[in-house]
Amino acid sequence: MPLLVDTWNVLHQTGVLPPDLAGVGLKGLGQLIQRSRWGSAGVVLVCDGTPSGPHMGLPEGIRAVFSGHDREADEVIEGYIAASSAPRRLTVVSSDRRIRTAARKRSCSVLTAELFLERLVYDAEGRRKPQPTRPHKVDLPTDMIAEAQAMLDQVQGLPTRRRAPKRPPADQPAAPKRADLDGGPLPQSIIDAARRLLEEG
Repeated sequence: MPLLVDTWNVLHQTGVLPPDLAGVGLKGLGQLIQRSRWGSAGVVLVCDGTPSGPHMGLPEGIRAVFSGHDREADEVIEGYIAASSAPRRLTVVSSDRRIRTAARKRSCSVLTAELFLERLVYDAEGRRKPQPTRPHKVDLPTDMIAEAQAMLDQVQGLPTRRRAPKRPPADQPAAPKRADLDGGPLPQSIIDAARRLLEEG
């Protein structure tokens, strides 16, 4: 995505860059951008005034445009925004209200100078969202594995506990035992009752 930077507005931000990066000039800003997510975006650094020398030493893909003595950088930036054939793909960096208003009218992405610098620092220091760690196999000592297996076998070999049968209420006759249902010895009272029925028949 092309990047259009209000350069002096960015360079005059204080309290954002760490001490080792504080006070970077035009060349330093270009180097920071080259190492950032915008390194291959096609970057235009718009500056007030005229260049201090014929060669600015900017990285490849990053160029500086100066407004000259007869106009301000804001006018140059507004001209780029108005002339863009794909404004929705253009990112404009400035904290200046006038430039931000012009960029929003054409549906450009807009970043404040402070937020832009924070992202440059973030990228320069290589801070990225940590990747989720994958579970890894742990190799246990052979004797520990054998001991754990023996404990498991011992637990699996234990008889399962059975619940004690519920006792019927005192006013209800007890259910016949399974031995009675399977043809085992019957109570004497049942045998006597069956014998009387046979005799009467």
